[in-house]
Amino acid sequence: MTKQSPLERSILVLEQVASASRAGLGLSDIARGCELPVPTAYRLVRGLIKSGLLIPGEGSKQYVLGRRLFGLLLAGMDDGWLKIASQPALDRLADRSHETAYLAQLVGQKIISISWAVPESGLRSKVYPGDVMPPHAAASAKAILAHQPDSVVQRTLAGTLDRFTPHTKTELPQIRREHARIRKDGFATCWNEMELGLGALACPIEVEGIGVQYAVAVTGLTARLKGRPLVERVAALRQSAEQLRRVIQNGVREPLGPDTSRLPSRRMAAARPASAGPVQHRNKARVA
Repeated sequence: MTKQSPLERSILVLEQVASASRAGLGLSDIARGCELPVPTAYRLVRGLIKSGLLIPGEGSKQYVLGRRLFGLLLAGMDDGWLKIASQPALDRLADRSHETAYLAQLVGQKIISISWAVPESGLRSKVYPGDVMPPHAAASAKAILAHQPDSVVQRTLAGTLDRFTPHTKTELPQIRREHARIRKDGFATCWNEMELGLGALACPIEVEGIGVQYAVAVTGLTARLKGRPLVERVAALRQSAEQLRRVIQNGVREPLGPDTSRLPSRRMAAARPASAGPVQHRNKARVA
């Protein structure tokens, strides 16, 4: 028999745990399923826990797949199903708030918009699918990053952070204090931080097994967003976040297949050609 590499043995361990129930798998069962000595299985499990690919389950002797692994799987999935499945919730949020609504996702070290909807009436901001959200300024990016491990936050905020306006936070201590506030309050804001006069509100979407990889946001003129009680704005966002959580959870468990009968919403603004690639924010017409 060909000797297995450490990587191959680690993959075998992950496959064994993935095939188990949601309660997880014990060390002896992992070793038996992988045909490995228990001490070898133990070393592999400890390494996978250290890397975030496995975590302890309900009992200290059980192990389940970690959030980092689910994050990798989501980043590699075709998001076409999510663009379609999330549209009804975004349409409702846009109509209820009278603002542009959008869904954002953490992909690698970037927060990218996935899908968006505009209200039937009123002024409309534009958030093209594929737009990269400034991690230190956009409300959706803050809502996601506030719930990431320090290592992810440090990598994402590494380098020079652009000061778009006098209100933009560019110092890490400031940003970390804001992240703490977001975790406490459950929502993020962007008031004039990307462009004077523009604002946004966002709520994280926490999905079982993968944590916070997504956020839902509304964006528009700051004065108009603040013209209604904040508690009402946040309540609408939280309701949409729960709707989208169920959509994402179901999609992770059983990804949607191609279905040509399910067309995008009639109110989705015309998307840019896919060949245009992601849009980096310039010094005008930013979306918070």
